[in-house]
Amino acid sequence: MIVKYDLVIFDMDGTVLDTLEDLLGAMNHALEGQHLGSRTLDEMRSYVGNGLYMMAVRACGVGAPMAQVDAVFNDFKAWYSEHLNVKTHPYEGITALLKRMKARGIKAGICSNKFDPGAKALAQAHFGDLIDLTVGESEQVPKKPDPASARLILSQLNARPERTLYVGDSAVDVQTAKAAQLELAAVSWGFASAQSLRQAGAKRIFDTVSALEEYIFR
Repeated sequence: MIVKYDLVIFDMDGTVLDTLEDLLGAMNHALEGQHLGSRTLDEMRSYVGNGLYMMAVRACGVGAPMAQVDAVFNDFKAWYSEHLNVKTHPYEGITALLKRMKARGIKAGICSNKFDPGAKALAQAHFGDLIDLTVGESEQVPKKPDPASARLILSQLNARPERTLYVGDSAVDVQTAKAAQLELAAVSWGFASAQSLRQAGAKRIFDTVSALEEYIFR
């Protein structure tokens, strides 16, 4: 079988890992510390995609003082750093897909807007050596949709853009793939609907991991 890709770059939250309950737990801990109540799982789902600070901005709501947002963000990040892998788990079929990719010699990277140490810790805990490189946000690597993280993965794994597939679940991922000049496979099992992905410009959307796997190995 001729394989089209040498590398598949995955987003993390909402693409390979369901992290929503741990994100919600940490955010509600921080919000309650500022007497801002709590949020629901569906509300939390709508906050994800532009990094942790923007998540705190959205959770605090319109008109929240910057000092309060900063306090929520700092408390959230501290709590989440210690509780980021309580309920988090891979989406069904993801680990099997990664194993099949490895067996066929296709490298796998993770490109996340999660803070870099947290992203690396989760990738190692759930996937081990099935992931060749994980890159999260840091002082050296800006948040997506800046293509720097995707380009860093390409460079370090010696992959060509035309032989690379980018897989993600959000409008930010659509923009990142375009900025990095990579083919995009958008997925609707995560935090965004197929309709919102189409509105963001996604042309190819997969509803299941098995459908994505079939496309990769077609």
